[in-house]
Amino acid sequence: MKNYFKNYFKRIFSQVKKSELIYWWILRGLMIYALIDTIINGKDYSGSNPPIQIAANLVGMFAYEIIQFFPENSNFRRMSPRFQNITALGFFLGSFGGAYMNLYYSLPMYDKILHATGTAEGVYIGYEYTCAMQLKHKKECPPQIITLCGLGFGFVLASGWELFEFIYDQFFGGDAQHWNIQNAIDEAGGVEKIFSMFKFDDLDLFIQRFPLMDTMSDVVMNFIGGMIMFAILYFFPYRHRGKNDINRQIREMNSQAEN
Repeated sequence: MKNYFKNYFKRIFSQVKKSELIYWWILRGLMIYALIDTIINGKDYSGSNPPIQIAANLVGMFAYEIIQFFPENSNFRRMSPRFQNITALGFFLGSFGGAYMNLYYSLPMYDKILHATGTAEGVYIGYEYTCAMQLKHKKECPPQIITLCGLGFGFVLASGWELFEFIYDQFFGGDAQHWNIQNAIDEAGGVEKIFSMFKFDDLDLFIQRFPLMDTMSDVVMNFIGGMIMFAILYFFPYRHRGKNDINRQIREMNSQAEN
């Protein structure tokens, strides 16, 4: 058992840069502070439940350390620690900024921006995971195909989130899709802040269409964010270029195995 944990920490410290560890723990420290503060003070932040959300996202910020416990032949073990530089920031912005500081409503379009960046993050993770599959199976593949896999992965995650919101509202009495306009107005601190997000002249029509507008605007931002990241990775597939070229590494591994 001692050797197991020794090898575990050795894998982490040999693959993760010191600057990355510092960056991760700054974000984690702020999240821990937010979690303790919401539990001790028992404040009601816009009718949501920040302690549960913050705790869940805090666990997600340890994704790289968690997957190092997976079996050695797991795809996840072959993922670069670089993916956590982005995912940790995404969890932080969603929980610390959105739930704890209530930026979802105090800062117009904050939620929409997170939908765009969240889907971009999903595409990036999909690219990283597909690269890990390449390394496990030692199969070369054009980077354009790997990037396309990442795009599909990102949109599956984005669609899954919208499905979660629907199920949460439909079966557990939630209001994630803002079908209750009064809840949205109360959380925002006034109808004027809602209108700052969605311009509409006819108030009655606005109230009727608000849940649809909220969900569809999320979908639009998901599409924009996902396509931007797809374009970035398509033209700059960083794990298929230079010294990080996975295809070259696979050719070398297969050549050594043959010899």
